[in-house]
Amino acid sequence: MTTRRAMVASCAAAVAVMAAAVAGGFVNDAAAMLERDPRFALPIDWSALLTSSYWLTGLWRPLTIGLFGLQAALPGEAIPAVFHATSILLYLVTTALVVRLAARLGAGPTPLLVAGILFAVHPLHAEVVASIVGQAELLTAIAMLGGALVWHRAAREGPGAATVPLLLLSQAAAIGAKEQGFVLIGLLVGQHLLFPGRLTHRRAATLLLPVGLLAAVLLLTRGMVTGSIVGETPLVYLAGLDLGARTVTALGVLPEIVRLAVLPLHLQAEYGPPDLPIGPPLGLRHLLGILVVLGWGIALLRARHRAPLTALGLWWIGVTWLPSSSLLAPAGVMLADRLLFLPSIGLALVVAGVVPDRPSVTGRLVLGGALAWAVLAGVRTVGRVATWRTPEAYFTQMTVDAPRVYRAWYFRGLSERDLGKHREAEAHLRHSLALWDRDPVVHDVLGQVLRTDGRCREAVTILRAGLALEPGRTQTRAKLGECLLETGDSVAARALAREGIALGQDAFVPLLRRAGGD
Repeated sequence: MTTRRAMVASCAAAVAVMAAAVAGGFVNDAAAMLERDPRFALPIDWSALLTSSYWLTGLWRPLTIGLFGLQAALPGEAIPAVFHATSILLYLVTTALVVRLAARLGAGPTPLLVAGILFAVHPLHAEVVASIVGQAELLTAIAMLGGALVWHRAAREGPGAATVPLLLLSQAAAIGAKEQGFVLIGLLVGQHLLFPGRLTHRRAATLLLPVGLLAAVLLLTRGMVTGSIVGETPLVYLAGLDLGARTVTALGVLPEIVRLAVLPLHLQAEYGPPDLPIGPPLGLRHLLGILVVLGWGIALLRARHRAPLTALGLWWIGVTWLPSSSLLAPAGVMLADRLLFLPSIGLALVVAGVVPDRPSVTGRLVLGGALAWAVLAGVRTVGRVATWRTPEAYFTQMTVDAPRVYRAWYFRGLSERDLGKHREAEAHLRHSLALWDRDPVVHDVLGQVLRTDGRCREAVTILRAGLALEPGRTQTRAKLGECLLETGDSVAARALAREGIALGQDAFVPLLRRAGGD
C-alpha cells in the first residue's frame, strides 16, 4: 500500500506540471515528421513506415515511429492533442515504474515519496513530454525499467520460464524505441553486481547471453536499414574530433549536466558552441568535469556495499549518459534536456537511496529543502511546457534562452525563412555566423535566402565560405554555380563545375556546359 500511495502522489504531481502540454501543437521535429513526412499521409503504408529510418535520412526506431503511426491513424488524422495525451500517459507509466523499482530495491516510504515526486516535477522532463518526439525517451525508459523489474524478480525468486522472454522483450522494445536502448544489458550487469540475490554469476551470464545476442542482431539490422551501426549524422563540430578531443569536450559538458540536474532554473532547447567549448585546450570547465567524474567514481565505490540502491542510481546515470557523450562515436546532439531523461532515473534512485526513512532533525531539514525544491521545480516545469505551445513561441524562446549558441539563431532563422520572413531570417542567420562561422549548413541557408531575394553578389561570398568548409557539399556548390552565372562570372562558374566533376559530382556537367566549358 505504501508503494501505491507514493506512485499515486508522484503521478498526481506529474499530471499537475505536465497537463498543459495537451494544448500544444506540432513544433520543430514533431512538425517535420508528422506534418511534412509523406509516410504519415493516410492511409499509412505500414510496411514502409516500419522498415525505413526514423528520419528519412537516418536512425532506426521502429517502435517509436510505429506508435506515431497509430496515433495518426486511429483518429483519422494527426491531431496534436492525441500525441500530447499519449506522451503524458507514457510519462505517468514511467514515473510509476521508477517508484516501483526503487521500492523493490529496498527504499522506504519517505524516500519513495520524495524520489517519486522529485522525478515527476523535474524541469528537464518538460522537453520529453511536451515535444512529442520525446516519446522515444519515454518508451525506452519504460522498457528499461521493465527489464530491471524482471531482473529483480529473477534475483529474488530465481529465474522462471518467462524470465528470458520478458528480458528479450524489454531489450527489443528499448532498442526499437531509441539507440540508448542498447545499454540495457549494461544496466542489468550493474544491477546483478549490486543486488545479486539468488543469482550466481554463471546463472546471470546465462540470462544475459540471449539478451546480448539479440542486441547484436538488432545492431546489424539497424546497420542494414540506415547504412550505419554508429548513429545519426554527427554534428559538424564533433565530426572531425578524435577520441581525445571528444573526451575533452565531454568533460566540458559535465558541469552543465550537474547544474541541469540540481538547479534546472535555466533551460535551453539548444546547447553548443561557442557557449560550450569544443575540444582542447583544457579550462576551468574541464577541470570541474574531471572533479565530477572523480566524485561519481568515488561515490559509486563507497556506496556499492553500504548503499547499493544509491550505487545503482549512480551506475544508471553513467551508463545511460554514455551513448550521448560522443565518447563512443560523434553524436548528432551535444547536449539536450531530453538526453538527460534516462540519467535522471538514476538520479531518482540516488535520492531514494540517500533520503532517510525516519529522519532526524537534520533529516527533516533535508526533507523540507526537498519539498521547497519540488515546488520551485514544478513551477519551472509548468512554464517550460508552454515553450512548445506554437512553433513561433518555441523558436523565439530558443534564442532568448541560448543567446550564445549559434544553432539557436540558425534554427530561428530557418523557421523565419520557411515563413517567408526573409529580412528577419537574414539577420538571425548572420548573427549565427557571427557567433560561430564553421558550419557550412548555415552558410548554405543564408546564401539561398540572399539568392531568392535576387542578391546573388552577396550570396557568392557566403556560399564560397561555406563550400570552403565542406568542398563536397553538392547543394552549396550548385547554388554558388547558379549565382556565378547570374552575376555573369562564367569563368568562375566553369572552374567551380570542373572542381565538382573532379570530386565525382557528375551533376555539374550541365553547369560546365552552360558556363561555356567543353
